Amino acid sequence: MQRHQRREVQDWLNLFEQQKESGLTAVEFCRQQQINLQTYYTRRRDIRLQRTSSKFVQVKREVTKVESYTEKMGGDLLLKLGNAQLSMPTNINPHWVVAVMKALGE
Repeated sequence: MQRHQRREVQDWLNLFEQQKESGLTAVEFCRQQQINLQTYYTRRRDIRLQRTSSKFVQVKREVTKVESYTEKMGGDLLLKLGNAQLSMPTNINPHWVVAVMKALGE
């Protein structure tokens, strides 16, 4: 019985890429490369799990300077941004304001 070499993670990643680029199914590719199909699938799963579960993503938060002031305006709330302004009653549903702000941010 022939014993095969132990492949490193980078070797497996290269094989996965070769299989993808070849257009062959995993079965056909493994047959051509003389790779045990079960080993191929097991290593692919294990490497994917290692790569996704051990990585953190750093998220940067942008800080926007907001100036606020109150002014007697007959019970209305006035939002200004540049030349744009939005006037609404102070008893408006805050969820609606959030929805509008999100839509404007897109």
